[in-house]
Amino acid sequence: MDTKRSHQKVVKYYEQITNDMRINKLNHSEVIEYVNKFNFSLTTNPHDILHNIEKPILRKKGFELIIFEEKYYLHIITPAFRVLLQDNTNPIEKRYLTSIVFCLIFLLFVFIYVLILKNIKNTNLLLNSRQLFLRTVMHELKTPIAKGRIVSELLDNKKQKKRMITIFEKLEFLINDFAKVEEIVSKQYHLNKSNYSIDTILKYSIDMLMLDSVKDNITLECDSSEKISVDLELFSMAIKNLLDNALKYSSNKKVQVEYKDNQLKIISNGDKLTKPLSDYYKPFHNDTKSKNHGMGLGLYIVHSILTMHNKKLIYNYQQNKNIFSINL
Repeated sequence: MDTKRSHQKVVKYYEQITNDMRINKLNHSEVIEYVNKFNFSLTTNPHDILHNIEKPILRKKGFELIIFEEKYYLHIITPAFRVLLQDNTNPIEKRYLTSIVFCLIFLLFVFIYVLILKNIKNTNLLLNSRQLFLRTVMHELKTPIAKGRIVSELLDNKKQKKRMITIFEKLEFLINDFAKVEEIVSKQYHLNKSNYSIDTILKYSIDMLMLDSVKDNITLECDSSEKISVDLELFSMAIKNLLDNALKYSSNKKVQVEYKDNQLKIISNGDKLTKPLSDYYKPFHNDTKSKNHGMGLGLYIVHSILTMHNKKLIYNYQQNKNIFSINL
């Protein structure tokens, strides 16, 4: 029974990997490079192995599960090529261990990152070091996140499975978000503009916040199908950053969003900005000793994105409310 269950989990794992290959339409060399991340190796004697087994343990669309000399083999079968790969690790326990190890590595990166922030004072060095850190972390985290996402599919407990999948999906989303930030900071992003309604942009922006309960935090006072020409992902990131800042610094953790007279407003209760708005457009402007500090990129990213779209951010403080407006 345990052996059968073990085989079933291996099959699920292999199905996830081959599905990813099929979706991304990987060629022979790309397949080899992809599976190396999951500790598979290309067999040097595929004919000997295939001729010395009676039949595969299981055959599915696009692959076969083979056991030879107490080792799992993944036989990938496509119309263009065939590849026999040896699985060099226990398909379940060691992969959990790998995910844990990489999580610890990630925490180590965060610790190093905090030390860097506290010790580097020169602005240029600070900018370069943070960009290098972002690139390094993004690169190093892609593999463990992909592994963790696949391993999550093997969990028997549905509640735990859903929770783990959600966690890894959020991590993957954040990594992609960081990638865009890094491209903006390094001036390497190119706009992909099209026409989108205000409602679509706001929905996309709020989804990016990944809030547990939107209604408890955000009040929408707009219902507009009017369309504007923007890069949806990038422009929504700007709105998301404004919403995120408003929620972070609001005295009641609530934000009001209004759209009228061709102007989008993000309103929240709180203290007035202590500096001119232009000072917040500088990257990494935050004091790391502040209790609620982030990386100091929020308004810098907003300003950069709006400038790319030929739009401007306007700030007003009225009746104990911070009001950030964009003329659309």
